[in-house]
Amino acid sequence: MKLTYILTALILCSACNKFLDKDPLSTATDQTTWKSESDANASVAACYSLLRTAFNASIQFYVYGDLPTDEFTPDFVYGGDGSAYMNAAKVNWGVSVPVANTYDVRLKLRVYTNFYSAIAQSNRCLHFIRTMPESVFTGSTRNKYLGEAYFTRAFTYFYMARVWGDIPLDTTYYADNSAAPQLARTPQAEVLTQCIADLDLARQYLDWKDASSTDRVVRGDKGAVFALLAHLYAWKGDYDKCNAACDSLIASGTYSLLPAASYMNLYKGQSDESIFEISNNSTSESLLTSSSITGYTVCAPYLQGTTVPQWQFNNATIAGLYYDEGDTRYKQAFTTVSSGSADFYSCIKYAQVAYVNNNTSYSIAKNNLLIFRLADIKLLKAEALAAKPSPDEAGALAQVNEIRTRAGIPTYSSITGAALQDSIVAERGRELFLEGARFYDFVRLARNTGHIKFSYINATEFAQGKYYWPLDPSLFLLNNKLTQTPYWQGKIQ
Repeated sequence: MKLTYILTALILCSACNKFLDKDPLSTATDQTTWKSESDANASVAACYSLLRTAFNASIQFYVYGDLPTDEFTPDFVYGGDGSAYMNAAKVNWGVSVPVANTYDVRLKLRVYTNFYSAIAQSNRCLHFIRTMPESVFTGSTRNKYLGEAYFTRAFTYFYMARVWGDIPLDTTYYADNSAAPQLARTPQAEVLTQCIADLDLARQYLDWKDASSTDRVVRGDKGAVFALLAHLYAWKGDYDKCNAACDSLIASGTYSLLPAASYMNLYKGQSDESIFEISNNSTSESLLTSSSITGYTVCAPYLQGTTVPQWQFNNATIAGLYYDEGDTRYKQAFTTVSSGSADFYSCIKYAQVAYVNNNTSYSIAKNNLLIFRLADIKLLKAEALAAKPSPDEAGALAQVNEIRTRAGIPTYSSITGAALQDSIVAERGRELFLEGARFYDFVRLARNTGHIKFSYINATEFAQGKYYWPLDPSLFLLNNKLTQTPYWQGKIQ
């Protein structure tokens, strides 16, 4: 195929204040730009902008990472796209959708085009920045931009690999889009090997977080590289290397856990605990609440005119996770509302709502996408210590207990074996609720212990790879070398 990602992408409006406030232009601008450092800076910024577009489409970051888990009830009240999101929640991902219905959420979730647009931009940056004269750059900024391009490419490929498994791999820039070849799906192991190679280069080029920068943590740096490596190695099941990557990040001293009283500052963006975020919190970057996670999980008084959340949380799951009512995370991140005889939870992590010109019918959500943070890495280190070939269960408990202490709940004294791994995933569920992590945590737990926590994937289906999404058949019209995700072959037309 002409890989369908070559649709967008050079972003050049360097006069804007926020580095993501750019508009994509056509590839024809490649012939007239790449002259100055500001060109390189704006072009790398486009990588993040395109990632934001990919994640915000159909709320994909949360649909992939949270919706098909026990965080939500099996049957909940929805808005206009209710049945489509219900299919996603119930892992009914093979529902047939007419090719012409490009607006349908079920089709959008099976199409990876937006992610390949971000990859195409990373490839473009790597191609041109290498050829630009050194004299146009200040200090080591060329290396910084190259490092960011390697990081964004690796991050996008890794994210897609977790969603679809085997995916087409292409690291080439095409001056003529028509010259882009049709490519078959590359084995996931090869994709991840390429990601590691990119990250090995990125960590050589990038520095640790610059706390004084207005762009801190919303652009890739060395900490983001190690966080991504840690998650990548955990996904591969290489827990010794996962643990080493966690150690490199933690030992840097670059990040710190927020005090319990400031826990909700995490969701305002760019906190001392945050490692990498997708910027989404300026007015020009934000989404209408009706098309964001805010519109589906927040209600009055934070979101006027909405009496109960559209996506209903599973009361039993919340009660099971936050069984200690003194848990800071429960007390600060949840409210309860009643409607008729029913009580509902609202998660207010994403309640940064603004009303444009005081118009209560025109509200926007101003929350960054929180990708990696220190508590996540500490709990991932706990998983690595518990699951690696020579387990260090005491060390794992120490990491878990540090997070529990911050949350104001009792520490664990002794848990071993598979029960410890279950407890770590439960702690990640408490700490990272509705942060795009739980589905992948369940996958790793099932691989490591055989414990199936999914409501709509049984052990046999898991072994067959049901947890990887199908490709939408519309992609096959553009690329005759593609094949369907193995589990979904014959299950989607």
